[in-house]
Amino acid sequence: MRFDETDIEQMMAELRGSHGELERAAAEMEAVTATSTSKDRVFSATVDGHGRLGELRITGQAWRELSAKELGARIVAVVTQAQADAAERTASLLAGLAPAGTDPATGLPSELDMESMLRGLVEQFEGHDDER
Repeated sequence: MRFDETDIEQMMAELRGSHGELERAAAEMEAVTATSTSKDRVFSATVDGHGRLGELRITGQAWRELSAKELGARIVAVVTQAQADAAERTASLLAGLAPAGTDPATGLPSELDMESMLRGLVEQFEGHDDER
């Protein structure tokens, strides 16, 4: 296949556009934070776009009534929720950049596409058995 100058210019423009989109998405991902607060508003956790804990707040005195096990469980719950929220936000930023049928988090085919691909392979191998 041969490309003329116009084709190459168009490809370069598309490449520059894609690069710009990736840079914007990377900057937006770096800015992602998520905060989760417990129902009783005693515990609050803020994480960054990578899920790293940036701040943990414990307000009031009610937490003093909790056992060590319950205190730990409540902290883990609020941090885990903040991490899930951050992961959802970063996934939505990546979703528009990934090729159709690709899981943006892994770069691999989505589960449905993977099933379709495996079914195709099975059919292909079953076809080979018939040829023998």
